Amino acid sequence: MLRQQFLQEIESARLMLHTSGYKSIDYICNAIHNGNFVPEIVEQTIISTRGELLSDNDDGSQHKNPFDSWAAGSIAIIPLVGVMMKYGYWWSYGVDDIASIIWLAYESDKISAVIVKGDTPGGNTDSLFLLQEVLSEKKKPTIGFIDGMCASCGYIAFSYMDKIYSINRMARVGGIGVFARMLVPNNEQSYYKVVESYPDESKDKNLPEREMAKGNDRLIKEELSKLALYFRDIVIGNRPGISEETLTGKIYYSYEAETLGMIDGIRSLSEVIDELTTLTENRKQILSNL
Repeated sequence: MLRQQFLQEIESARLMLHTSGYKSIDYICNAIHNGNFVPEIVEQTIISTRGELLSDNDDGSQHKNPFDSWAAGSIAIIPLVGVMMKYGYWWSYGVDDIASIIWLAYESDKISAVIVKGDTPGGNTDSLFLLQEVLSEKKKPTIGFIDGMCASCGYIAFSYMDKIYSINRMARVGGIGVFARMLVPNNEQSYYKVVESYPDESKDKNLPEREMAKGNDRLIKEELSKLALYFRDIVIGNRPGISEETLTGKIYYSYEAETLGMIDGIRSLSEVIDELTTLTENRKQILSNL
């Protein structure tokens, strides 16, 4: 069932994805179609700056929120790694899962701030929507920390955060743009023939995709343009100082991205943690004075 869900998500997706993500998606799709896909299950770790691990509370704890078992003042470090899919699969959390985890961190009195540690080429645009909702209503300081690449969908998500830092000058940032990709098997690759019929009352059903399969991409471009403008407006709204030249899909190194207003600086993770620790301590002092 999970294989079928993965194929459906990919086949129905509008993508914001750097080319580095193609190979893994193609490999999984082909292996599933050929019946020889053996998933590798990977555990992703959510950790605090105090070394605590997020658990499922399978020890009988009465905590409803797993973060409530952490020490007061903890900073949660939450990974956003790999191709961004809406739902969770064998190798990673889905972005909906990440959004829910961030929300739990915001709700817990034990969490003072959140770091989202990202290394992603982007992915399915549908994966963004719940994460956008959660980050639009941030309750605690939230910093995006780029550890490798933050492209396409990943950058849209990071634009919602209070600040964006990159681990070094050569980490890659950007790719703000969308595209559609279709796999149209030829006769040698197909085990069966698909025949479709559309009544006059449904003449526009799947029309952009049908035309694209024939080699005419005009309608799909019109659809993608609407999506591209939507995400451009989000980035401009979230980061008003960003340069217009960054919005056409180009990837930049971090030292370039900083001058173009895409990120707020180049820092080590420990420096980001120190900044958040100082910020939260100052905020606590202000509140106590009130």
